Amino acid sequence: MRRLAGIALVMCSATSAATPSGRVVRIERTGGPSAHSPMLCQVRGDGGNCVGDEPRAGQSVIVLDEHRVVAEVQVIETKATLPGCENLWTIKTRPLRGVVTDGDRIGVIDESVNPSRARLVDKANLSSPSGQPGDEVWHAIDRDGDGVADIVSTRYSCDASGRPMTGATTFCLDIWSRSPGARPAQGGGKLIRTTQLNFAMCNI
Repeated sequence: MRRLAGIALVMCSATSAATPSGRVVRIERTGGPSAHSPMLCQVRGDGGNCVGDEPRAGQSVIVLDEHRVVAEVQVIETKATLPGCENLWTIKTRPLRGVVTDGDRIGVIDESVNPSRARLVDKANLSSPSGQPGDEVWHAIDRDGDGVADIVSTRYSCDASGRPMTGATTFCLDIWSRSPGARPAQGGGKLIRTTQLNFAMCNI
């Protein structure tokens, strides 16, 4: 658990109560721009952890706070964090710009993020795209500075198969993404779930 403690910013420290049964399920919509699947990361020093598809060497992680992009690092190495934990990755990085420090920040690997305008969105008034009771918005990212959340992560209690279940000790994390270039103000760009991670498979 000590080496996984830093994952809490991406997910939640409460996941330490998860049971060791279950499996990881990745849900991707294919056949168009709705398949866009960002990765969320916590970066610490020259490394970190990411959730989603496997990060590739050479990809950039954009680190944001609620005001702006604060840093950018480049992935130089990726490995699975734990055997069988398919959507959770440990990365090594090198700095490109800015300084990565502790705080309420999140990194994202997403080619559609505008590095001069992206920021975290205040989650206080956001509800989960799933509409499920108990599904908590954990992070929300505005790709282009228009004030609308384009990437959202949510956390909820779930059973071993990943279905929402009130009171379960296993937690799941979902990542939702809006198609790049969509215009929510005009009724477009529905958020689509691209990743589901059941922490039971990762024994955390």
